[in-house]
Amino acid sequence: MDCKKTRILYIAGCDRSGSTVLDQILGQIPGWFTVGELADFWDRGAKQFCGCGHVLTDCDFWRQVFVTAFQRTPDQFDFASVSALRNRCSRSRQLYLMTNRLLRRFVEPSLEAYIDLIRRLYFAISTIVGTKVLVDSSKLPSHAYLLEQTGQAEVFVVHLVRDPRGCAYSWLKNKRHINPAVGDFPHWHPARTSLNWIYINGAIKRLWSSSQERYLLLRYEDFIAHPEDGVRRITQFVGKNAPRLPFLSSHTVSLAPTHGVSGNTVRFDTGPVQLKLDDKWRTALSPMHRLLVTTLTGAALLSYGYSFGSSAPVIQRNFAH
Repeated sequence: MDCKKTRILYIAGCDRSGSTVLDQILGQIPGWFTVGELADFWDRGAKQFCGCGHVLTDCDFWRQVFVTAFQRTPDQFDFASVSALRNRCSRSRQLYLMTNRLLRRFVEPSLEAYIDLIRRLYFAISTIVGTKVLVDSSKLPSHAYLLEQTGQAEVFVVHLVRDPRGCAYSWLKNKRHINPAVGDFPHWHPARTSLNWIYINGAIKRLWSSSQERYLLLRYEDFIAHPEDGVRRITQFVGKNAPRLPFLSSHTVSLAPTHGVSGNTVRFDTGPVQLKLDDKWRTALSPMHRLLVTTLTGAALLSYGYSFGSSAPVIQRNFAH
């Protein structure tokens, strides 16, 4: 393999934090290419939908990637075995084992095999698209850590944070997947959402916040308030200033189809798209659930600039490393 490293902009954070919208916008920038959420790529098999609207087996791009990386087409690839391999060594709950030198030996054989597979996949993508920056919105800190372990990736982490009460409310809503075979997205209880919010955001800060060159904190609410400023900040952070951005107005972007996989169904939206703050939780989240989430996450709320009250305006903060 070529020793030149692939530059990856990795969007890290909790589910339902607006990562897919940000991912889609970044994927429109000349020289940038979004792959979607490759952390969960293996779970959905060869019949999953690509952002272009085709299933993987009918997508020319992903067929070329698989032939280059694994010498077989998606329909010939054993997705279930790779999913099982990933589950044995690199889920979020195994992050401490992965990052601890003494405990890593308990997952070492599987971990090395999975890292090699990831290395081949991303190298094939980078080779085919010949792009300057790959965008991955997998969110999980464990997957970002694995990308660094490949030795082939230069990873820049955008830590996307959303008010945990907004995340909790989103997980309570009914959402239908574009693929009828998948059905509805699952519901999470606000207690589970809160604990996940604490764990994921804490792990991201612990692993990357000490590196100002590779870590950028961005709140969802600030991004939606000033989306173009947020995107320009990200391009400067990666060191690849964009000649043009896909904005038609301050809160309208023009989206073309991408080849991103997994993630929110927003990735199938094309044409002019309005960016609007989703803060319905302020009136729609029940008082009991609001109190539960605020209490569980209270220690971290203020550190990210959020208030305890649901009716108080979000505290605006400058984008900062």
